[in-house]
Amino acid sequence: MNDSEIFDSIIIGAGPAGMTAAIFARTKNLHVLIMEGGKAGGQLINLYPYKPVYNYPGYAQITAGKLARQMIRQVQRFDIPIVENSPVLDIRKSENGDFEISGKHSLVKTKTIILASGLGLSEPRKLNVPGEDELKGCGIEYTIDDIASWAGKEIAVIGGGNSAIDNALLLQEKNAGVTLIHRSHKLRAEAANVEKLQQNDAQMLLGWQTVRFQKENDSKISMKMENSVNKQSMCLTFDKILINAGLKPNTELLEKTGLEKAGKQIQVDTEMQTSVPGIFSCGDAVFYPGKVRLIVTAIGEAATAVNSMQKYLNLKYSHLGK
Repeated sequence: MNDSEIFDSIIIGAGPAGMTAAIFARTKNLHVLIMEGGKAGGQLINLYPYKPVYNYPGYAQITAGKLARQMIRQVQRFDIPIVENSPVLDIRKSENGDFEISGKHSLVKTKTIILASGLGLSEPRKLNVPGEDELKGCGIEYTIDDIASWAGKEIAVIGGGNSAIDNALLLQEKNAGVTLIHRSHKLRAEAANVEKLQQNDAQMLLGWQTVRFQKENDSKISMKMENSVNKQSMCLTFDKILINAGLKPNTELLEKTGLEKAGKQIQVDTEMQTSVPGIFSCGDAVFYPGKVRLIVTAIGEAATAVNSMQKYLNLKYSHLGK
């Protein structure tokens, strides 16, 4: 990159949405760059590398990390540059309608922006109960980064969404004894995977709230839980605890852009256009009626965002023959 270089689009975020947008843009001969605050691959690499993905067409089952690495290789084959570990610090719009983006180590210019930053540099959501902070990394984890260390162990998986259920199924494949614990009586995960977990005879404790963790003398972890209905309490011990209670989003970048939001997400129209002309968005960052947060949804939104971005460029620069 040089100071005079201007891109057709800067894509912020190197998760599935961002990488798909870059690939699709390159097939249209558009000059693009991906900026990523962490490592390329987004949540699939940074948070859930071993999580099995069951609903991506073409694969009966693939780990999130492997899927992300295949996307990264495709981006590399297109010679699309990815600037990693460079969180966006500021976005400014110039008088001619173009943009300047300040990164951690760079300043780049672009005609358009595609925000595919998901929930930002998000962190796993904690339960905030006694003993949790003390045992983090010492039996309590929020992601699986070394699957071998979980094999054959007695594991408590806390959560009721897709991540919790998918990881529970993965751990069962590694001969772990799995107990799924969720504070609600209703699971939010895909019905087919919940049914599969039930068929595998996983123990499920629904309607139980975790109130305390404590390390035992034999290095096991004791969990005290309370029933949400009758307030009955009980304690169970496990070798390891996996907490999948969702993510704590980082919306700092979205606040700086001044974009219209719906809650903590970016409001877009059917063409993935935000409230600021020239800024498009896709993936977990966006909201519209009927939004479904899935990898395949993010990929479709990315294609729409690139189409809309190209139409915007054609209209804006048509008088220049570009």
